[in-house]
Amino acid sequence: MWHIRRFEALSLEELEEIYRLRQTVFILEQESLFADIEGGEREAVHIFHEDDGIITSYCRITTDGKVVIGRVLVNPRHRGEGGGRELFGYALEYARREYPSSTIAITAMCYLEEFYESFGFSRASERYDIAGHMHVDMVLEQ
Repeated sequence: MWHIRRFEALSLEELEEIYRLRQTVFILEQESLFADIEGGEREAVHIFHEDDGIITSYCRITTDGKVVIGRVLVNPRHRGEGGGRELFGYALEYARREYPSSTIAITAMCYLEEFYESFGFSRASERYDIAGHMHVDMVLEQ
């Protein structure tokens, strides 16, 4: 089941699981030491898929001058099932519907550049390092 929630509509259990997943994927698995909880949570739209009470994929959308889809992840126990493509497609559909005249931006790990290009995104920056991983900014003009 898909959920689109503002911060104040998240249950404490959902928020805890979202933070746990983000910590597991970004901090522990990818060994990226960065401030994951940096203050954008309250303004963000949180999109996630839940199956039998377990969050299988998650991302958030922020709007601060532009629409940004970020913190995209698939629960490690649910990888290889197409959840990443499904999640990103769902989030992109939401962003297009809710912000029809806005450019949509992402900060992508370089190894995922082709994945995001398959949704119509194009590179908007040179490659750069974030917490030991090469990234690139990408945009989708609507």
